[in-house]
Amino acid sequence: MNLLETKLKSVLSQFFRDQYYSQAVKELRKSLSNQSSYAEHWEQIVRMILAKELSNPLDFVHNIANQVLDDNSDDEAYKWLNLMLINSLGSENSMIIEY
Repeated sequence: MNLLETKLKSVLSQFFRDQYYSQAVKELRKSLSNQSSYAEHWEQIVRMILAKELSNPLDFVHNIANQVLDDNSDDEAYKWLNLMLINSLGSENSMIIEY
């Protein structure tokens, strides 16, 4: 697992594992806007997800973020991750698109 996957794993575990999706997104937005340690790697993480370069995307979403998917596949995991990226870009109080 490379540095970016480790950072993504940390983000998913910290924000999504034990919170409802909308609250997790709000906390992630706040963290990114406050220039947390995640913010410095976020652009690279976005690129990695969009390029579908994760070693096991289903594991990231299902086991690390503790999220239930409509279909337990890598394609569905990337769908969830892409929506998470879209939602992370909003301001703290902007609308959140639910999965």
